[in-house]
Amino acid sequence: MKYLLSILLLILSQTFSINAQVTVKISDQTGNINGKKYYIHKVEIGQTLYSVSKAYNVEQEEIKRINNLPDNEIKSGQLLKIPYTEIRHTDTSPDFFYHKVKQGETLFSLSQKYYISVEEIIESNPVVKYGLKTDQILKIPNSFKKNREDRKPDYFLYTVKADDTLYSISIKYNLTVEDLLKLNPDAKNGIKIGQSLKIPNKSVQNNDVDNNPETNDTTDNILNKGLNDPLYFTVDGITPCDQFEYTKDKSFEVVLLLPLFLEQNLHYISRYDKEKDPMFYKNTKRFTELYEGILLALQKVKSEGFSVNLKVFDTENDSLKVENIMASLNYPNVDLIIGPVYSKNVIIASEYAARHHVNLISPLSKNRSLLENNPFVFQTVPSTDAETDKVSELLRQHNDSTNVILVYDGSEKQLETVNRFKQNFSLYDTLQTLTDTSVFKIIKYDTDIKMLDEEQNKINRALKPKFNNVVYIPSDNEVFVIQVIDKLYAADDSMHIEIIGSDNWINFQNINTATFNKLSFNFISPFYVDYNSVDVKDFIKTYRTVYETEPSYFAFQAYDFTYYFLNSLRKYGRIFQFCLSSEDVFPNSHGLIYNFNFERINSNSGFENKDVFILKFNDSFQLEKRIDE
Repeated sequence: MKYLLSILLLILSQTFSINAQVTVKISDQTGNINGKKYYIHKVEIGQTLYSVSKAYNVEQEEIKRINNLPDNEIKSGQLLKIPYTEIRHTDTSPDFFYHKVKQGETLFSLSQKYYISVEEIIESNPVVKYGLKTDQILKIPNSFKKNREDRKPDYFLYTVKADDTLYSISIKYNLTVEDLLKLNPDAKNGIKIGQSLKIPNKSVQNNDVDNNPETNDTTDNILNKGLNDPLYFTVDGITPCDQFEYTKDKSFEVVLLLPLFLEQNLHYISRYDKEKDPMFYKNTKRFTELYEGILLALQKVKSEGFSVNLKVFDTENDSLKVENIMASLNYPNVDLIIGPVYSKNVIIASEYAARHHVNLISPLSKNRSLLENNPFVFQTVPSTDAETDKVSELLRQHNDSTNVILVYDGSEKQLETVNRFKQNFSLYDTLQTLTDTSVFKIIKYDTDIKMLDEEQNKINRALKPKFNNVVYIPSDNEVFVIQVIDKLYAADDSMHIEIIGSDNWINFQNINTATFNKLSFNFISPFYVDYNSVDVKDFIKTYRTVYETEPSYFAFQAYDFTYYFLNSLRKYGRIFQFCLSSEDVFPNSHGLIYNFNFERINSNSGFENKDVFILKFNDSFQLEKRIDE
């Protein structure tokens, strides 16, 4: 109770910004003053000069000048004169930003900060060619907006052939079925021979691009023909990976978006007096634990001489609130966004981040579709596909005495996993045939009680004596999994059987000890905490001291991804996504709970953490990593 109250009060009282933004509506009141037409805007609670200027597409300095404002502070009920213009709702981001020169800043440092050339700054501010002055106001071109305006929709038309399916087309062009349906909603009811489908150019495989006259010779396609990460290094002002150098006078700006429900939680705390009373509002305990882990990572990097300013926003899992928060951010001064956590809000935030070229960390989602066509999103939790890739990679390394059996329930989701596994395993000649000599077998298992004897026979025929029978069951359905395991348990005692499945099985209630003793279980997991590790012990000790409780997996996760990405900022600067590699030796590429190995899922996508653990129970019934993993 004590630690909970202290952490919520800490969030409220720290200098970090926790803002509740209010949507600015264009006033329907206008007036003519000295022959000029103005909107008459009445300020509402929560509105800022920045949000007003953004809504009306008028620079803050102009509003201040017209209304004789001494600073950026505006108050509820205040009336503002806003120059009348036709409001366009297509892109309300400004053409220019205004920057107040600080002592020690140079034209070069400003060009690096705003990702434009020195010449562009001088062109917009001719007087600066004679030198900068402290407190001087500069007009900085919004180069990100220009880049967006220059961007054109890019897709080509694919003609459906005989035997084509949505799935086969998605595999061919490195897409998901959902991607195809977004561009081709009419295809959800099926496709026909000769039908034209829209395919994004940037998702086309290289050999298809070469053979497609509609996409040849465009700049985007030339850049995507295997050249190394061209999306940024063709833009003036971007610091290449090997040239960025962090200096201690530089402070990075990080935005954190979490559904903390501060007001609701303080209400719960105020009435808490018995154990039966709820201590947290809904599911916010885990988000508070995430926040705690993030704070410890910040404390760590600051102790190492790295300066970070953190702004915290309570999203309350409200999409409109997330939209308002994103619209309020001053993007040239944002270097990294962490959160939100729910997919619907990640989509909103990532769209804004992509427009302004800011990397965004999706901390909890496993939804790979959030990464599609957005090279600014990082997904820290490996997806189901990443887990399938890990299992197939592990089994490909086994010798000829291994008999691989994949058991699935026939659902569409499971079938996608089966097809991915088949593709990875690359044994197309034997995959679909169950024979006595095959070393790879696939079983579609029917849970109908009438079929139990037949399914037992399928299992028995698939197992091979004197082989190491490795059975992969890519399902989290407890009823289905228990049925399959029971059939394996009933097999001949002479059979050596290993099972690979999800770490969610550990929480199943109906797997008994005898089953664990007879069958060898392996669990696929994105997480692993080695409680014998010195670093883990130090983290637990610090966490106990600060928060007076034990760290959960959420605290471990948050510490790991925060520390990792802050180190990425320190090493490569804010545009770090094209610089990361598996060779990086950050202090926690191998973290307390994660291993980090980020890869794009296609040529223009965001990045997914592909590193997954295979865990086993040791003789003391504790989980540990497989030796050959």
